[in-house]
Amino acid sequence: MTTASTIGTPEAARGLTSTDAMQRLAISGPNALPKTTPPTLLARVAKQLVNPLSVILLVAGFITIVVLRRSGEGASILVIVVINTAMAVGQERAANDAMAALEQLVAPTSKVWRDGLVQEILAEGLVADDLIELAAGDRVPADARVAQSSLMAVDEAMLTGESLPVDKIAQDQVFAGTLVVRGSGQGVVTATGAATKLGQIATAMEKPTDPPLVRQLSVNAAQVSVLAIVVGVLVGIGTYLRSAGQQQRTAEAVLTGVALAIAAIPEGLSSVVLSALALGTRRMAKRGVIVRRLPAIEALGSTSVLCADKTGTITSGHLEVVDLLVQPGLDEEFWTAVTRANDAVGGIGDPLDIALLDAVPAPHRATVAAQVGERIDSRPFSAETRSMSTIHESRGTAHLSVKGAPESILSRCATAPDVTRLSQAVEALAGRGLRVLAVADATTDDLDAGLRPLGLVAFGDPLRPSAIGAVADCRRAGIRVVMVTGDHATTAGAVAEAVGILDGPAQPHEVIDGAALATMTPEAAAAALLQASVVARVEPNVKTALVDAHRARGAIVAMTGDGVNDAPALRRADVGVAIAGSGGTDVARRAASIIVTDGDLGTIAAGVAEGRRIARNLGNVVRYLLTGNLTEVLVVTGALVVLPDLRTPLLPAQLLWINLITDGLPGLALGTDEPVGDPLADPPRPRSDHLLNRTRLLGMVFDALVITAIGLGASWWTDTRWGWTPSVVRSSLLLTLIACHLLLAYVARARHFAFEPAWWRAKPMLASIVGSILLQVVAYTTPTGRELLGLSAVPPVAWLIAGGAAISMVGVLDVRSAVLRRHGG
Repeated sequence: MTTASTIGTPEAARGLTSTDAMQRLAISGPNALPKTTPPTLLARVAKQLVNPLSVILLVAGFITIVVLRRSGEGASILVIVVINTAMAVGQERAANDAMAALEQLVAPTSKVWRDGLVQEILAEGLVADDLIELAAGDRVPADARVAQSSLMAVDEAMLTGESLPVDKIAQDQVFAGTLVVRGSGQGVVTATGAATKLGQIATAMEKPTDPPLVRQLSVNAAQVSVLAIVVGVLVGIGTYLRSAGQQQRTAEAVLTGVALAIAAIPEGLSSVVLSALALGTRRMAKRGVIVRRLPAIEALGSTSVLCADKTGTITSGHLEVVDLLVQPGLDEEFWTAVTRANDAVGGIGDPLDIALLDAVPAPHRATVAAQVGERIDSRPFSAETRSMSTIHESRGTAHLSVKGAPESILSRCATAPDVTRLSQAVEALAGRGLRVLAVADATTDDLDAGLRPLGLVAFGDPLRPSAIGAVADCRRAGIRVVMVTGDHATTAGAVAEAVGILDGPAQPHEVIDGAALATMTPEAAAAALLQASVVARVEPNVKTALVDAHRARGAIVAMTGDGVNDAPALRRADVGVAIAGSGGTDVARRAASIIVTDGDLGTIAAGVAEGRRIARNLGNVVRYLLTGNLTEVLVVTGALVVLPDLRTPLLPAQLLWINLITDGLPGLALGTDEPVGDPLADPPRPRSDHLLNRTRLLGMVFDALVITAIGLGASWWTDTRWGWTPSVVRSSLLLTLIACHLLLAYVARARHFAFEPAWWRAKPMLASIVGSILLQVVAYTTPTGRELLGLSAVPPVAWLIAGGAAISMVGVLDVRSAVLRRHGG
């Protein structure tokens, strides 16, 4: 809570009394960011356990252990619940850590006028109208209006993204959490706590966005599970009605229905998804990318709009001299004047001064150092003169050196062709979005004397080496790149053109300014943000509005950034990517779900490729696992008609065995499979494209019908033609279903045909199939295996039937795939 300041009151002029400050503090509350009591560990766990997926899995595990007395399978289901819960609780804790990092940016102490004296108090005790003292190195403790300034400059990059310190004069505003880098001043507090700009950012971070994968898995798993339970109940009722009231058969019918419901629930899906995501995080970590929330890496692969922060992300975040124009023959004089009119010492000082000293060419450094001499007078930079002047004495001669705004410096130079040429060059350099300073000198001890122009120096925030390639890769992958920055629109447009975000000079609709957005209605602002490729002079709320506008249109949005001002948008985006490095803030890193540790934008393209690989694998896993579950439902229900003598088509243990042997190794191999083809060649997956979209669902139904028809057809043949006993027919049916399901893994991963050239090079997949076959052999050939699964010894021809059925299934599904490709399906 805070109160508005009454600037200009007598209290503000002389400071508050301790009594008045205490009264105001009792009303407004402490100058601290909003804090909420974090829920206990037990409350967090309980919150995760009541979501639909966890409830269904818990019920499934309970029934498996208590009713079916299958403790092994039940324990595996409960382990999945534990993993899911632990991940979710960890993510919530990370969000609380981000809030704690914001709180650390508020200065712990502040110098304030109280009772006519300067006192040092805890920053929490500041109130509106307090008069505070600010000096270089201080972190501003609250939002304040400058009452007095002595060449004060503040680094606001963490809030605005602007790469240069901002000069502050009387009546300007300074903000909590920013850093005074030069000069000193006084300020009258205007806002404290939650009402500061920093506090508004903290409030905006309270509502994170779940990644698309989390939402999809929860919805799809719940839908399939509910369907499975309904079918299981119906099958149990049907089997019961056929049992003619016999007690043994009635119990068998109930167990069959329950087992079918459990078998059809995709309990293996979560574990395979977690394994695939975990492997992806390890791969990305080797490239300098840390994934803080597992589902975010899949969301990055699905990204269709990338909102990239300019400073520190596309550019280096450090000023450098990028262009020079020195008068012919005056190189040494130019660099000598640059060194004299400079206050940086040992790499500490104004970024412009540091950049100038770093730019002195090595061949001139020794000569320049010998000529600088001793400073005997100076005039610091001021908003009035827009220049800095020094007088040095060298070898008995006084030398005036001046640097500053070109219009200020060149106006003091005698009219000459050189001045005209330099003035024209200033316009060209400024048009490139560069900051330009003029340098001049004179042999005199008069600070106001006429000057000789020496040249111009242009500063810029250079592009990161990887930026151009990264933007090109993103565009090739179908990702629209939008640059956001706190800099001027002209500068931003020039950078966007240089990096390839814009194909040419910026058009009016391609660059939007934050000030212009503030004058628009919410609807008009959203429309403008959707058209813009560059958003300049942004505030934190504009960044979140940009994310919201694209998400509302159906895009999956990624936001990169490194500052405190980026934190709300990093949380609001489907995936937040923090660019780490010397300029990266801990707040951004904690708010993001992915961190690029080396600040290399090029790793984002690698992350997109990895995310798309995982997304493709997850789609294959969904098709494979749920097709198997659907097949079980269709086989059991169809067998009630086609094979009435079986009474119970598949026993509970046999249904669970199918899931165990087919969902285990092959499912894991699919989830961690190497990509087939270039992932970046695929278009982004729309937000509306769920893991269980219409196309994939129809494909699974077709696959399941094919397997069901082949399996039941083969069993019907053996039952009617060869007169096998019901137990042998059942065992043969189980063998056929498992064989078909194992080869279905190759169908699921294929881009065209199941056994494409070099299919055998997918060694994890091949090993998983071979391992599953060996387990099947052990189960059918050992007395223990047959007893546990209720199997009968099958004749050798049953193995041939199973293999032939599986190969036939692959042929039918490959033909279907070819037909769909030919007709654009």
